[in-house]
Amino acid sequence: MLKAYLEFLASLKLDNRLRSIRCLEEDLRGELNPACLLDELFFEKKQWVDFETFYDMYLEAKLEQLQVRFQDKKQQDLLKGLKARLYRTQCGILTEYQAFLAARLVFGEQYVHRSIAQDKRGVDFSIWHQQKTYHVHIFVDSSRAWYYRQYKSEFKNVEQSAGIHINFPYALAPGKLNSLYYLPNGFGVYTPAYLHYLHTELYSGKLLKNQVCGVKEDGFIYRSIS
Repeated sequence: MLKAYLEFLASLKLDNRLRSIRCLEEDLRGELNPACLLDELFFEKKQWVDFETFYDMYLEAKLEQLQVRFQDKKQQDLLKGLKARLYRTQCGILTEYQAFLAARLVFGEQYVHRSIAQDKRGVDFSIWHQQKTYHVHIFVDSSRAWYYRQYKSEFKNVEQSAGIHINFPYALAPGKLNSLYYLPNGFGVYTPAYLHYLHTELYSGKLLKNQVCGVKEDGFIYRSIS
């Protein structure tokens, strides 16, 4: 499945112009959460859709709710901001899906799980290893993303699930252990080496020694939730 998914990612037409449009930065919560529709399409219906298709499907399903929620915005600005917001969101979620599928190859399908319920609690996927549950949080390895990760940890209760919570950030620039590998179209994916390193860390039991909070040079932070 991972091979087919990578082929799908490599077929996507990227539009970096949408990354710079920031006229809809409000949270898309509840029924407007795009992750819910993506989860339904990718995991329930097995429909891997590109950016334009997803935007059209989301807009068709959510336009009336969006107009009520953002009634202070002109429709032209709303649609422009929404398309850019969904593009960035979908890129990030597709990277999370790739990391999940890659982790299933490394740890075994029966030991790696994800769900939209987990996602709403801030967990991208979970790994059962040596009688322990590890909850994986994925985000960009940048100062801004680390700040929001810490904010969510302290104020949004994203670590409510019992187990060891693991930050598994990815670097956009080359030269690091957690640097993404870029497909021919420019889409970034997690490398096998990074996933195998995570397996080595879990197998060694090192994560269990960081019961309160331990920061390592490789970018991991561990927190134990009883």
